[in-house]
Amino acid sequence: MSKRNLVIAIVSMLLFAVSTGFAADKYQWTLVDTDDNCEIYTSPVAGKDYVAAKATCLIPARIEVLGTVLRDIANYPEWMEDCKDTKILKVVDDENDVFIFWFRQHVALLKDRDMILRSKTAIDMKGGINLVYADSTTEMDYDSGKGYVRMPSFYSLFTLEWVDRENTRVTFMIDPDLGDGVPTGIANRTIRKLPVKSLKEMKKMAKKSRYVEAAKTSKYFKMAEEFGKAGHK
Repeated sequence: MSKRNLVIAIVSMLLFAVSTGFAADKYQWTLVDTDDNCEIYTSPVAGKDYVAAKATCLIPARIEVLGTVLRDIANYPEWMEDCKDTKILKVVDDENDVFIFWFRQHVALLKDRDMILRSKTAIDMKGGINLVYADSTTEMDYDSGKGYVRMPSFYSLFTLEWVDRENTRVTFMIDPDLGDGVPTGIANRTIRKLPVKSLKEMKKMAKKSRYVEAAKTSKYFKMAEEFGKAGHK
């Protein structure tokens, strides 16, 4: 491992631990498949029948464009697999990208699930890494009136890693508990497919002019430009 990659790995683990409180050794990832240059991993979850899953893809898009896509929570249903609806409930800290939002998760042949999530962004452009995570919270409530099943818990993490000025390595990890009434086989199939399918659609979103143009005036752009001027291609 190169010195730069070692630094990035250490920074990533530290930010992950500080941001989420999850132990670095909570997951034991196993590569289970590759799909269109994306790597797909799963991990057992202690005390649970279901798995956690993640996918890593190289996306030909600037890191600030992908950051802009992730900040647009209202339009997650356009690209995030099985996400059917979202609603911002509270802007906790707009400058630091802290939001509380409602999320509706589709489960084929069964009743849809929903959850209340708190999202936050941790940026370390010195290491070329942005982390965007969301986990379930009880600090607010929301009832859609549709009778969806509230998920007991949910945790996700997007890691955006600078490759060069025009390319970003993106990892999307999820650890959801879909709740009662979902057979383990269905739950695990749903979980395994979600990260890689979402990243494939995210790649398409990053080409849309509304994100490319919005990114040019975003705070992420300034950070990325400064990182590039520091000697990173």
